[in-house]
Amino acid sequence: MAAEAHSTATLRLSVGDLRIVHPITVPTGPVPAADVVPALQELVNAVVAAAEAGKAISCRKGCGACCRQLVPISRTEGEALVALVEAMPKEQRKALRARFAAAEARIAGAGLADRAGRSDRELSIAYFALGVACPFLEDESCSIHRDRPLVCREYLVTSPAELCAAGPAQEGVTPVPVPKLSLAARRLQDETDDWFPLAMLMAGSRTRPTGGKRRPGTEWVQRFLKGLKN
Repeated sequence: MAAEAHSTATLRLSVGDLRIVHPITVPTGPVPAADVVPALQELVNAVVAAAEAGKAISCRKGCGACCRQLVPISRTEGEALVALVEAMPKEQRKALRARFAAAEARIAGAGLADRAGRSDRELSIAYFALGVACPFLEDESCSIHRDRPLVCREYLVTSPAELCAAGPAQEGVTPVPVPKLSLAARRLQDETDDWFPLAMLMAGSRTRPTGGKRRPGTEWVQRFLKGLKN
């Protein structure tokens, strides 16, 4: 089978006070939106690197307090993560699905599966207070660090690490001001600003629509960039 053709272009972005020049490589032919997620991850990495330059970041491997926060992800990222899970070895996949099921049960039992009537801030505080670890967390480290969601990449702090676990209100925690490109991913496929908690990934995969549109990779990127302006 012939290798899939790709094209590369250099993006020049002004994001807040940052000026980003970054090459981005995507499939040339029509693909599902999830196929451009790796390119978006690299773009977010470039923005984060520029935002954290010169700052003393306190985040370290083994410090998993932020992995108990509500992690909002887009439908597109969800599809990419489900595919990642399905490609794992059987035993690893089985253990991971069990952790997702346990997380879903705790979230539903606390009445947090339904976002209706709650602000994002209120939901985030209640979720963190519940203490549900991300199912991808193993030994207080992200087991899918290379493929972690965009919003996870955008969250870094300069305050002492112990403050991150001090309480659900995150008092004293000082995040690095990183432009939230992850918001544009929510509108990538259907123009809506929708999201769901990462811990509900598998539950959502049973109800969310599948088989979305296929577009050239460059068109998906153009839609993503358009979303940054909205």
